[in-house]
Amino acid sequence: MGTFIGHISPGLAFLSFGIFFAFRFSWMVLNGERIQYAERRKPKMQLGFRSFLCTLPVDGVLKVIYGTLAVMAEFFYPPGVNKFYFYLREDADFQFRNPNEWQHVTMYGYFAFSGWVDIVSQTCLPRRLVLLEHVGITVAFYITTLLLKFHMHGKEEVENRVHTLLLLTCFLTSLILTAEIWKPNYRQLWFSKTCLVMIQGTWLLHAAFILYRPPTGKRWDSTNMANLMFLTNFYCWHVAVNALLLAAIFGLTTLLYRLHLRSKRHGDLLKGKYLLGWNGVKERYDELQKLTRNGEEEEEEEEAQEKRLQEEVL
Repeated sequence: MGTFIGHISPGLAFLSFGIFFAFRFSWMVLNGERIQYAERRKPKMQLGFRSFLCTLPVDGVLKVIYGTLAVMAEFFYPPGVNKFYFYLREDADFQFRNPNEWQHVTMYGYFAFSGWVDIVSQTCLPRRLVLLEHVGITVAFYITTLLLKFHMHGKEEVENRVHTLLLLTCFLTSLILTAEIWKPNYRQLWFSKTCLVMIQGTWLLHAAFILYRPPTGKRWDSTNMANLMFLTNFYCWHVAVNALLLAAIFGLTTLLYRLHLRSKRHGDLLKGKYLLGWNGVKERYDELQKLTRNGEEEEEEEEAQEKRLQEEVL
């Protein structure tokens, strides 16, 4: 994570999660849904592997993918690098190695583990364990907050200020997730945590350019108080921008929801016309069958009557 790509990749991950949940929660509110963790339909393995894949939780799968790729990148990126060790046997003092990488791996590992908990709970168990899923993601954010607090040793003030603001966002997210353990269906909490996750994403993206690729080509001077003050200004602007982005997503979802209702009503109308037409044809067909049966019965009665008359004559 201590590189440009190391900040861009988690930033994109958090931002994509935030946008995903912004659309999901907006749709749920417009659709009148009040339960955040609704029971999912369990997959039936006899229907095939493709059916099983369709029932996997999207957010759980993304957490596993993002977390696993991030762990692999910390140890083995760029290609040819191997940091999958924390001490060397050749070192007589057995000093720890790669502490930053192992802190990052610990953080990513908790998010990946939370994804596996979601997948197992929603697809493998007979009943979804909502509390276990929620505790999993809550612990992941608390671990991230803890690691960020003790991730500032030997760094310049600009980098420490950037990570302190990120720590604040993670801690607020953790508090909201903790409150949701008891109040999971409060819509205000849904959108609050969504906005905070989006802020983490955009702030990490911005931090990558502040720390590693400043547009001016010059490193930020940590001794300049104006630089530190503007870092806080930038963070406050991120809060406003993400709040506006969340409102825009809700507005876009409202338009999509209205189009969905309109197309649904149009489809129901066509279906109703089809059923009326089919019922009319069916009624005429039933009448024709009834007339045919009546005609056949009358012919049979006439034939039976003729036979009786012939027998009487004989």
